[in-house]
Amino acid sequence: MRAPSSHLLTRRQVLLGGSAAAGAVLLGACGDDGGAGASGTTSTAVPLASGLALAQFFGGPTFIAGREARLPFGVADQDGLLATEDTPERLSVQILDPDGSSLGTPIEVGRHADGLPRAYFPLRVTVDEPGIYTARTEIDGAATEMSFQIHAADDVTVIQPGASMPALETPTTTDARGVNPVCTDEPACPLHDVTVAEALAEGAPIALLVATPAFCQIAICGPVLDVLLAVRGDHPGVRFLHAEVYADPAKDLQVYAPIIAPLGLHFEPCLVLVGTDGVVADRVDTIYDRTELQARLDLI
Repeated sequence: MRAPSSHLLTRRQVLLGGSAAAGAVLLGACGDDGGAGASGTTSTAVPLASGLALAQFFGGPTFIAGREARLPFGVADQDGLLATEDTPERLSVQILDPDGSSLGTPIEVGRHADGLPRAYFPLRVTVDEPGIYTARTEIDGAATEMSFQIHAADDVTVIQPGASMPALETPTTTDARGVNPVCTDEPACPLHDVTVAEALAEGAPIALLVATPAFCQIAICGPVLDVLLAVRGDHPGVRFLHAEVYADPAKDLQVYAPIIAPLGLHFEPCLVLVGTDGVVADRVDTIYDRTELQARLDLI
């Protein structure tokens, strides 16, 4: 998030195979400039003999033991993420515990790319104990894997499903509340008409995207905002909102908008889905396509 980026996630923006950028770029961390080790998670991507590897779209202390973890990843070669047509339609993923033993049966994960420039796989898994686990799969008969860390609840600050959504006085087009600009999309999106507090008072379900299209480190904030806008008309009962990451990115990329701290965010983009009761129903981190988004919106 140190320079403006386009709405396309190009292959050269996601480097793998021993590059330090494999962890730093994919974490997309807001203020997590210490790399994967400092954030408390590993970013291991083990290349195949063919040069392919699993590229993580997550990082940092995010997942809690005993709760479902959504682990989106892509398939990449040494130049970055593969084009959608070169990516397998489905993968069978086996989870290994910290000792290397298999946990349960393999999980079938389908490819998602509806409305996006790149494909990803939204792996969802629940494990009961903190630790470093492994997700292993095969592509064209060759095995590859990635590691991920599950934390104790006290070690994770990110707002979780089941928590009450705080009534935040977020920036709007009529009151920027010190955030400039209110929206870095071009043109500015229409999702800044009410605050989170006002949306909660309405009693409608809320879909809140925290993202900065113009300054997104992994160049996916623009595409996921576009996806959100594209499905908005299909869910007239849902209040859709967008909030920026930085208070004033032209001046300082280390000063964050007031929404970041209350939600405990160390990454972006992040989509928070809130039910009519004001409780967080789901959180969809980093990347989603139209198909997955429609399914998650149906839950609220």
